[in-house]
Amino acid sequence: MFRTLSELRDSINNLIDAQGENAPCAAFVFTKEDVFFYPKDENGIEDLDTQERLNAEDTDDVLTELGGCDYIYEQVFEVIDDEVRRVRNKQEV
Repeated sequence: MFRTLSELRDSINNLIDAQGENAPCAAFVFTKEDVFFYPKDENGIEDLDTQERLNAEDTDDVLTELGGCDYIYEQVFEVIDDEVRRVRNKQEV
């Protein structure tokens, strides 16, 4: 799901209003600071000491694509399902 930080803040405020400020949650937030690459040196080896950033438009494209990636949501919901089963099985023992 792609949102601006302002839109995310509004959604979080709505969740706080509905569930309370101490409600548990799990969250993953990626911003432009997470969109970078390691340039290669003259031997074609990535320089892990240097991070280079994309331009603003390409960074927005990367984050938009990430936000629309169904695979990520499928994986998260699989983990939730697995954990719910694990907790329920633990309670039945």
